[in-house]
Amino acid sequence: VFGGTEDDDRRLPTFHLAFDAGRCQNQLVEIPTVLLTHGHLDHASGIPYYVSQRCLRHLPGGTIYCPPELEDPLRRILRIWSEIEDYQMEFSLQGVDFSTFYPLFGNFSFRAVRSVHRVASNGYTIYERVRKLRKEYSHLTGPQIAEMKKTMNLFEDVQSPVVTFSGDTQIEFALENEDVRRSKILFLECTYIDEARPVERARKWGHTHLFEIIENAEAFKEVEHLVLIHFSPRYSKDRILDTLRKQMPEDLYRKTTAFV
Repeated sequence: VFGGTEDDDRRLPTFHLAFDAGRCQNQLVEIPTVLLTHGHLDHASGIPYYVSQRCLRHLPGGTIYCPPELEDPLRRILRIWSEIEDYQMEFSLQGVDFSTFYPLFGNFSFRAVRSVHRVASNGYTIYERVRKLRKEYSHLTGPQIAEMKKTMNLFEDVQSPVVTFSGDTQIEFALENEDVRRSKILFLECTYIDEARPVERARKWGHTHLFEIIENAEAFKEVEHLVLIHFSPRYSKDRILDTLRKQMPEDLYRKTTAFV
């Protein structure tokens, strides 16, 4: 379900959305919704191009969600770029409310999760609304449930976390948010992987180190698929893969993919 490349845009075509717009390749222009994690250029510089290209292709104005602190400056940037192009660009820009579930389609929605970076930033969790038997009735047998539900409401709607994308963040993004740790698929940044760039350096710049993920391996026991992203360009693909294989606990390694 995941498109794009590590230094490019991260698209989830299945959900008709993308996380960030670093350089905005043509495939991203077709995606109607962008969930922007923060304003650093490697994540946000493609936004004006995205908006402009949707207009030129006569597509409906793209919808962009962003940290609330970023809404006003980003709106000013787009306004200025509209002047530069001498073209009225249509778009929807909204600073997120962290308590709101924003609808996607069907039973799916998303919510923003505040992250820990050098600037205002957040990640996003995609949820599926599912019907589940209430806990107080979990002891019932199948026939009992079938009989009782004729006269009683035994079920409730719950929001089940499906996919989380961290953006740039310290590891607290995962450790302090239960729904992040319960997501079936977790895209988690892992900028540094060795002693040459120690944990202290990662934390200073608002990033997560592989050593922190290993130290907190138990926190990811409910995650079905852990995808590590945002590796420093100082590391080659082979070095990343070899380091993960050698350093990670076997249980965690088996469900981990390096997005390189």
